[in-house]
Amino acid sequence: MRPPLLLLALAPALGGAALAACGSSSGGSTPAGDGGTDGGATFSYAPQGCAYTVSPPDTRGFTDLALDDAKAAGDAPIRVRIGLGGGTSKGKAGYADPTTSAVFTWETAATTTAAKVRLGGDPNSLSDVHAGYSWQTPPPTVGLGNNEPPAQMHEVHVCGLTPGKTYYYQVGGGSPEQWSATQSFTTVPSSGAIKIGVSGDSRDSADVLQLVQLRMRDAGVALQLFSGDFVLVGTQESLFAKWLDKMWKDPADSSKFLTLGQQMFLMAPGNHEHDLSQFFGNFALPGDGPYAETYASFDVGSAHVVVLDDEQIAVGQGDPPAAQLAWLDADLAAAEADRAAHPFIIVVHHRGELSTATHGKDSDVAAARNALMPIWDKHHVDLVLNGHDHNYERSKPVTGPASAPTVQASATMGTTYVVCAGAGAGAYAPGSGTVDYRAFNAGFGQYDNKYVGVYSILTLEQKKLTLQAYGLKQACGGVGGDDLIDTFTTMR
Repeated sequence: MRPPLLLLALAPALGGAALAACGSSSGGSTPAGDGGTDGGATFSYAPQGCAYTVSPPDTRGFTDLALDDAKAAGDAPIRVRIGLGGGTSKGKAGYADPTTSAVFTWETAATTTAAKVRLGGDPNSLSDVHAGYSWQTPPPTVGLGNNEPPAQMHEVHVCGLTPGKTYYYQVGGGSPEQWSATQSFTTVPSSGAIKIGVSGDSRDSADVLQLVQLRMRDAGVALQLFSGDFVLVGTQESLFAKWLDKMWKDPADSSKFLTLGQQMFLMAPGNHEHDLSQFFGNFALPGDGPYAETYASFDVGSAHVVVLDDEQIAVGQGDPPAAQLAWLDADLAAAEADRAAHPFIIVVHHRGELSTATHGKDSDVAAARNALMPIWDKHHVDLVLNGHDHNYERSKPVTGPASAPTVQASATMGTTYVVCAGAGAGAYAPGSGTVDYRAFNAGFGQYDNKYVGVYSILTLEQKKLTLQAYGLKQACGGVGGDDLIDTFTTMR
């Protein structure tokens, strides 16, 4: 079983000056599904129309889990967000699919077990109703955040959607009913050029995170990948609320929405989330069983994408990392066999294997590097996206050994590692000196005062992968207002 959740008491943030914002039918209780075991779970939700179940393991510490109660008093939903559910076995029924499914998660100020979503292709006809479940995420018993109230959370999984279609929806329910304002989102297309937003480490400035979200909105990305350290202290539910608020409403018009609830957001936890209940309660990722949401994968466009929690691999021991590494090996073997349909393999996790900046020589980073690089080499992973070091860095295509990376002549012969971590965290100095395997690096903040952060846009085409990295400027505007600082393309 996973070790008990740890509590954090972290030092104040480095840097991260504040910025001004721009602009003035119920599931039933069933045995656990994908994963083969419930890991001690005592509650299970079977979303209607989905070929998987959701069974939060007891190690999460969630309380008051309950299926939707249509008779419960409704309460105004806040901070509606979209994630992904499903199984983690590629090729099997219920496997996670962002083109046909979505997970709606939200909070309420009052305690209620009303949890429904109603949606449709027309904002005036939201006739497709799905039921979900509710729970409370308790505060830690000691340490930062222990005096905060529990978070009242709600979640509904929806399957059977149409790829590339815009849906309008409301969440809420109850009696008397209370529903959120109508929002919209578009399922990920099943073909054509697909844009994915890439960022990480927002922990010190919610205002910079908001700037990044403005860029993601203007770029029209199909979904976002985030490499961890969303907040500074993972035990403080109030920090998640503050940071999510900055993604929720348009800063220029609070009656309109920004990206939260409009775009799918898939997040790997970082060391500041530390595998805590607050992280797992706030974000939806695929998976079930004892290690639910610590590893997941899905196919999107021309790529197979893996989202990995590297915390226990880097600092833990025993079953969790062993289970994760075994799953990785099997998942990537299946992805390699499917290269004809999905030529590229992409992984996102927190710690940068080949970062030459502040954390590059840390023991936990070395542990992750030693465990993961042989797997990436074995299965010819094309691109690894990381955070942790607050700058931008791209490696040349390399293979191991981890102690002496070997530069390869072609991108298809090695793995390219990218650190893109500047969505609000205080800047770190980029790695200095000559490093054979480093292709490019850049800083922000005091290391390049033109920029307050960095982010990337990843574009997937049939046999072409392109990543464009931008230096984030404080001025309002779209991607065109920021500087393109790096780009590379891989063909298969």
